[in-house]
Amino acid sequence: MNDVMTTPASVDFGRRVYRIGPAHRPVMMVDAGSLLICTALWAATVLLAFYAVTTGSAQVSLTESLRALIGQGDAYTTMVVAQWRAPRTLLAVLLGACLAISGSIFQNLTDNPLGSPDVIGFQTGSFTGALIVMLILRGGATATMAGALIGGLITALVVFMLSVKRGAVRGVRLIIIGIGVSAMLASVNVWIQLTATVEDAIMAGLWGAGNLSGVTWMTLLAAVISSAALLLGAMLLARPMRLMRIGVPFATALGQRVRTVQVTAVIIGVGLTALATATVGPISFIALAAPQIARRLVPSDGLAIGPTAAVGALLLLVADVVAQRIHPDTPLPVGIVTVCIGGLYFLWLLIRENKRK
Repeated sequence: MNDVMTTPASVDFGRRVYRIGPAHRPVMMVDAGSLLICTALWAATVLLAFYAVTTGSAQVSLTESLRALIGQGDAYTTMVVAQWRAPRTLLAVLLGACLAISGSIFQNLTDNPLGSPDVIGFQTGSFTGALIVMLILRGGATATMAGALIGGLITALVVFMLSVKRGAVRGVRLIIIGIGVSAMLASVNVWIQLTATVEDAIMAGLWGAGNLSGVTWMTLLAAVISSAALLLGAMLLARPMRLMRIGVPFATALGQRVRTVQVTAVIIGVGLTALATATVGPISFIALAAPQIARRLVPSDGLAIGPTAAVGALLLLVADVVAQRIHPDTPLPVGIVTVCIGGLYFLWLLIRENKRK
């Protein structure tokens, strides 16, 4: 081991493992295969983002798009490429990563692939909080984001309290109760929209379908600032939650405060979902599928932050590109595309879990 740690960074290609870190500190092990897959996923995301920014229904050539990106385009080209397409594409990448990590957190907490915030009601609760602020309290963007966070946290608290049995939360029980709470909140959401004015109801309906249109650089900046602390918190949770996957008694024996980790994980997971919901409306499927796809590509215990974020970013960007181009004259909200795909994936998961039992 001393020979291995004599250099700041070394690579053992025989075991396909990177050793990274200075000689006087513990070595961080990074599997080369995982690194390669993550690199490929992010490369695909970058290429698709470039395609999304430089193509579309507006008649702008590739050369004009590139000139607009470097600040040398005319007013029309700059508006289409730099002001409309670019922030929308970057926000899709950011929110896709946020939703995927949120799904990974709750799937690890429940130890169940169905334990994602859009299945167990937390996303619906965030939508309820946002609708109350938007349509009843007439709050602005900041107040809507706060309402979405509060709504998600209250929903999470109710679901977890109802799921406790004999001092413990069972994954399957939590999911079933979460689905029931989500159904009730969905009815509340419909009632709120029906009691609003026609204009407000149409606006809320479009927003409720998960819509990335109309995104500006200010919207993107607010999302980046809001997500920074939550994503950092998720990264810090990676090791404690990996220990909890081995076993709560094992984690407790190592001095880990299990209850504190669980509460912190719920707050961060709900916060990431609430951020996406408050910014562009509820977007389903990403939080459900991205962590499972990432684990199949890169077998790993715990949150698997890198591959999960990469898969989520790519999935939401693909869905947005499809939503814009499937019918260019009347583009679809991205949430409709993700729900269509997610419904099929959800059925496949249910059939797979049933066969296991």
